Amino acid sequence: FCFFLPRLLLEGEDHHLDNHTNAAKRPVYLSRSTTISLVSFTTITMCKEATINPSIKNAPPTRQQKIDLLNARVQTITKKAIQEAKESGEPLALEFVHAQKQMTTLTAGFPVYQLRSALVVYIYAFFSTCLIIRGALMIHPLATAMCVLTMIVGYDFYSGILHVVFDHPSNISIPILGQPCLEFQWHHAIPFDIVQKDFVDVCGDLNVAVMILTPIYCAMLDLNNGVAMVIGGLKLWMAYFGQFSHKSAHVTYGSTWAKWLQNHGLMISTKEHKAHHKPPHDIDFCLIGVCNPIIDALRTLTTNNRIWISLFCIWSVFDLVGYVKVVDALAHFLQIS
Repeated sequence: FCFFLPRLLLEGEDHHLDNHTNAAKRPVYLSRSTTISLVSFTTITMCKEATINPSIKNAPPTRQQKIDLLNARVQTITKKAIQEAKESGEPLALEFVHAQKQMTTLTAGFPVYQLRSALVVYIYAFFSTCLIIRGALMIHPLATAMCVLTMIVGYDFYSGILHVVFDHPSNISIPILGQPCLEFQWHHAIPFDIVQKDFVDVCGDLNVAVMILTPIYCAMLDLNNGVAMVIGGLKLWMAYFGQFSHKSAHVTYGSTWAKWLQNHGLMISTKEHKAHHKPPHDIDFCLIGVCNPIIDALRTLTTNNRIWISLFCIWSVFDLVGYVKVVDALAHFLQIS
């Protein structure tokens, strides 16, 4: 249930390498009509592998091969950017500077894309699901519905804050935070990366963040409180849903379910997200889209990077505590607590 549902919604996203090409002509949104560069890029690498091992020539690319293809693309684009910078005399953008450095535990660098632990994703999903079910059995169904609604809006607002911070070029230099910032900013250069990767690797990009935040939430929340359980479990599932929403926004044909969710405002649409991918990438940051007007309004007040980083850190740690208090207060007011 945890991982077949989003894959069914995507309806065959594993076969995108056969259906999505011509990335050079349409670099942001992939459709059935595209026919050249992505398949060519994949085919060259697969042919090299098949030369060494003919038995794999008809095999689909593995998760690791998909990641390797993306990192090879990073190297190709970086070499071109270096040459253009030399000819123009302009400084090289930070994403290209860090793409030439070796990644460490603290600092951002190459490889930009990495294979994530699928097992960790499955474990997180399993325990989060158990937490939601246990909590839902302890509270009124209406309280559970309020938890879901609160988390949809709360997650979308948080995704906008995170996106603003991760898209800021100078944040690539921040220890630990720099690597996800680097991958976020390379997404503007390689927008089909989220489509090329397996969905489990897209969710796996959150593994480290979940590992860091889980002990904090466990210490701050009363896990004997049903509302806290449901909110805590939904935090992860909303993050995975946000990744699915983002991935679907880059697939123009999509599935019937994905299109229905987009058309009813429950996921960011292709058209809305396309606006973010137009330079200078300064609008429509949210991954569901409900809170885009709020984030855009806040950015008219200030674009100061330190203020946004502070807001990101505060919201990352204290958001669930606030959501639980809101739902508990509403449940008490409606006499369903």
